[in-house]
Amino acid sequence: MKGSVAFPTPVRPGTAPVEQKRPMRRSLVPALLVWAALNVPALLLSSGFPDGLNTWWQILIGAVVTGVAVALHRDLPLVSFVLCLALWWTLGTLDNDLGSAVLSPYLPAVFVISFTLGRLPVPATAVLPAVGGTIVVGSVLAVVVHLSLPVWFLLLTVLIFACLLPWLTGRYWQQRHELQLAGWEHAHQMELQQRILIDQARLRERTRIAEDMHDSLGHELSLIALRAGALQVAPGVAESFRSGAGELRESTARAMEHLREIIGVLREDDSDSPLDPSQSGIGALVDRTRASGVRVDLEQVGEPEQLPAMTDKALYRVVQESLTNAIKHAPGAPVTVRVEYGRGGVMVTVRNAAPQEPPADDRPSGGRGLIGLRERARLAGGRVHAAPLPDGGFQVTARLPRVPEAIRPDEDPSWPPAETGATEDGLADATTHVRRRFITAVALPCALFVLLVVGMIGYYAYLSASSTLSEEDFDGLRVGQPTADVNQVLPDNDMNDPPSEELPVPPGASCSYYRSSDALFVRVDVYRLCFAQGHLVAKDVITAESRAPVDNG
Repeated sequence: MKGSVAFPTPVRPGTAPVEQKRPMRRSLVPALLVWAALNVPALLLSSGFPDGLNTWWQILIGAVVTGVAVALHRDLPLVSFVLCLALWWTLGTLDNDLGSAVLSPYLPAVFVISFTLGRLPVPATAVLPAVGGTIVVGSVLAVVVHLSLPVWFLLLTVLIFACLLPWLTGRYWQQRHELQLAGWEHAHQMELQQRILIDQARLRERTRIAEDMHDSLGHELSLIALRAGALQVAPGVAESFRSGAGELRESTARAMEHLREIIGVLREDDSDSPLDPSQSGIGALVDRTRASGVRVDLEQVGEPEQLPAMTDKALYRVVQESLTNAIKHAPGAPVTVRVEYGRGGVMVTVRNAAPQEPPADDRPSGGRGLIGLRERARLAGGRVHAAPLPDGGFQVTARLPRVPEAIRPDEDPSWPPAETGATEDGLADATTHVRRRFITAVALPCALFVLLVVGMIGYYAYLSASSTLSEEDFDGLRVGQPTADVNQVLPDNDMNDPPSEELPVPPGASCSYYRSSDALFVRVDVYRLCFAQGHLVAKDVITAESRAPVDNG
C-alpha cells in the first residue's frame, strides 16, 4: 500500500506546458520505484519456479505487465487492475500448485492496484464486472489446462480477498479524504462569512459615526446660515456685504442639504439612531440603566473635561454597548463602570460579574457590537480590549486619546474572527495528522505482516535447504550400506512435510524423506531412505508427477 502513495498525480487541465513537465519528471522516479517494488518478490522467489528458461520468461512477462499497470493506473485504472489480476491468476493456474496460489510473487501487485483503484473515482458498478469477467476467463483457462479443483477454489478465494479488502480500504480512505476536504471547505466558507459580517459591522459603525458627525456639523452649519441671514438684514451694512452674506447663507443651506442626502444614502433601515451624548452623558445613561433594575455602579477618577466630539461619542458608545451586553449575557449580575480621566486621554472599564441566572436568549452572539466598538475606537485613535474574567465575568476596557492620533490600519489582531488563513493552517495540520494515523493504523501493520511473511518464507527456505539431498549423493548410496556411512552424506534434517503417498515399508524399518531440490513452492522429487538394524535396507524415489496436487512438497 505504501507504493500507492507514490503514484503520480495528474496535471490539472489548463496549465501551461512548461508547468506540466516538471511534475511529470518528478513523478517518474516514484512510479519507477513502485514498479521495481512490485517486481522484487518475483526476483526473491525466482528459485521457486521450475528450472529452465521458463523462470526468466515469467519474470519478464511480470515486469512488462506490472510496468503497463503502473503507467495506466491513473488514466485507465480498470485496465491496470485487470492486467494485475490476469497476471496473478494465469501464473497460479499454470503452476497448478496450492503454494503458488497463496504465495504468488505478484499477489502484492494485486493488493496495491486494488487499493489505488479504491482511491480513484471508479464506481463499484464498473469494478464488479471487471472482477467477474476475470473469474470467468480464468475459469475457462483452468478447464483448458486441467487445473485441480482445490487450486481453483483457492485461487478464487484469494482473488476475492486480495481485491475486496484493499479496494474497500482505498474507497474508505478516499471518502474520508473527500469528507475532510468538504469540512475544511465549509470552515473556509464560514470564515469568509464571518469576515463579511465583521466588515458589515465596521461599515455600520462608520455609518453611525457619520450620522453623529452630521448632527454636529449640521448644527454648526445652521449657526453659520443663521448668522449670515442676520448679517444680510442688518442695518448699516453695505450692499456688497449684504450680497455676500446672502450667497453665504444659500451656500450653507445647499451644504446642509447635500450632507443630509449623503447621510440618507448611508443610513440603513434598521440602523440605530445617532448618539447625542451632549444631552445624555454617561451619568444619565448609568442612571437610566439603574432605574431599569440593573445593579450598576459608576466610578469616576479625575476631573471630567471637554473631550473632542469623536472621543466623547466613542466613550459613550463603549459604555452603552457594554451595559447592553451585560444585561443580555449576564442577567442579574452587578456591573461596575469606571471612568478615568488623565492628561493623555480617558480610559473606561465596564466589568460585570458572573451571571446569576441563565440568559433568556442563549443563542450565540455574532460579536458585531464589539466589532463596532473597536471600529469606533480605532477611528478615534484609541483601542478596545474585551475578554472574559477568571471568575466567569466579562470586562471591556477602552483607551481613548484626548487628541486623536493617526488612525491605525483597518485590522485588529486581537479579534480572532478577523484572522485569515486559519482554515489553511488547520487543513495542513489535519492532513499531517491523518497521514500519521494512516502510517500507524495501516502501513505499520502491513509492514509487520510483510516482515512476518518474509520470516516465514525464510524459515521455510531454511527447512527446504537443510532437508535437500543431492541427486549425486543419492545415487551413491547402496542398499546394505551401514547407517553411519549413510549419515555422512545426509543433510542435517529430513522433510518436515513428507509426501502423503504410502509406499511399502520393509519389516522393522524406519524411513526418512529428503527433498531432491531446494526449490520453493513447487513439487519436487522426494527420496525415501529406510533403515533397519543399522543398515540401509531400501531407497526409493517418489516423483513429483506421482504426488498429489494438494501436497506442498
